[in-house]
Amino acid sequence: MKLIYKSFYVTLFAVIFLGGPAIAQELDIKEMGPGFHRMEVTHPDGTLQRYVINIPEGYDGETAVPMILGLHYGFGGMRGDNRPEPYWTEGFFKKIYEQAFKPLGAIFLAADSVSGNWQTPENEEALLRLWDSVNATYNIDERKTIVTGYSMGAFGTWHWASKYQDRFAGAFPIAGMPADMNTYRESGKMLDMDWKIPLYIMHSHVDGLIDIEPTVEYVKKLKEDGKDVTFHELFVVTHHQENLLPESVGRAVPWIKRVWENIK
Repeated sequence: MKLIYKSFYVTLFAVIFLGGPAIAQELDIKEMGPGFHRMEVTHPDGTLQRYVINIPEGYDGETAVPMILGLHYGFGGMRGDNRPEPYWTEGFFKKIYEQAFKPLGAIFLAADSVSGNWQTPENEEALLRLWDSVNATYNIDERKTIVTGYSMGAFGTWHWASKYQDRFAGAFPIAGMPADMNTYRESGKMLDMDWKIPLYIMHSHVDGLIDIEPTVEYVKKLKEDGKDVTFHELFVVTHHQENLLPESVGRAVPWIKRVWENIK
């Protein structure tokens, strides 16, 4: 009965907010118990998508839990329609978030890209379908969904949070500019967005790959506009030292809990 009711409301959301037919019921998602799981699913067009899902200890399907939607970092060929190595997203989750986010008691969902970076139409369609299907399968408090990502995934976080702002309680980009990943180097243009959700932004002054200065200026403007933004600046971690991030990422846990507590 839970699945039927949740599928109905996801269907209604898709029609009203996404302006299209429901996609949630098109995937057969197996509900797993507590622990870390490597999964795969085939989309209606035949696309195989691998994903990982981490179910918190004590999850029994009776009490709704929050969700963290994770977007993995880059891989060779990400500017084209290539795909990463199978379960590329597993390393992303385990290096950065597994221990840091354990106190949250949330379901963590992270999929492999099916085509290039997180802004491609193929990734948007596939991830929306997977996300909605997981929401329909598990007992998730969808009001408490946080999107986060590192590097390519941070660009993706900015993109997804801006495009689907009504579906997130907050966004947590790490080491990526608030800009279009496909054009930022040429245009230098930052996102023009009226942010309604809280933002927790993490970036290093010694990143070495993604310049922090545009983000510094963007954060300054957000604060001047009275937006709910927290800027966590790092000073020792370079871009490819993501294995050193768990302690810093863990400092976002109180912020996430505050965001959830403020949801009525």
